[in-house]
Amino acid sequence: MREAQSAGSALQRLLEQLGLDRQLRTYRALMHWDEIVGAQLAQVARPLRIDAHTLWVAVKSHAWMQELTFHKRTILQRLNERVGEDRFREVRFTVRAELPTMFQTADEAPPDAPPPEPPQLSEAELAEVEANLQGVSDPALRDALRRAQLATLRYQKQLEQRGWRKCPMCACYHSGDSAVCFLCERGG
Repeated sequence: MREAQSAGSALQRLLEQLGLDRQLRTYRALMHWDEIVGAQLAQVARPLRIDAHTLWVAVKSHAWMQELTFHKRTILQRLNERVGEDRFREVRFTVRAELPTMFQTADEAPPDAPPPEPPQLSEAELAEVEANLQGVSDPALRDALRRAQLATLRYQKQLEQRGWRKCPMCACYHSGDSAVCFLCERGG
C-alpha cells in the first residue's frame, strides 16, 4: 500500500511541477459553465479559450455581450471558486454567430443513449506514448502517466470528431472555420 501512496504522491508532484493539476481543475470548472453563469446565459455564451489569466467567452450577440459585462465580477468569482484559486483575473467577450460546442458530461446524456465509444488510437500513437515513457523506471508511475497520455490523445480525437481544430500557431484547440484560433488570427 505504501508503494501505491508513494507512486500517487509522485504523480501528484509531477502534475504540480508540470502545472497540469491547475489546468485539470480549470477545465473541470469549465465543464460546469451552466452552473457558473446560469442556464439562460449558458445558452448564449460559452467558454472559448484560456489565455494566461483571461477567459475568452463567445457570445451570440452584442446585446448579450453587454448583459454579460454587467455580470463579469460574479462570473469571475464563481469561476475562481470552482477552480479553487484565483486562476482568472479577466473575462473577455467576443461575438460569434456560432457558439462552440458544449461537452456533455455522463450525467447530462439522455438516459437511454448508450455511452459514446472512446476513439481508437493508432499503433503509431500507442508506440509514441510508450517511447515517451521509456525513461520512467517506477512501474506504478509509468502506468499512471501512460493512462494520462492515452486519455489526452482520446480527448483530442473527440475534439477533432466534433469539428474542433488545432491551431498551428499556439496548438490550442478551437471551434470555427479558420485554420488558426481567433486570438492568433488577430495577432494577439
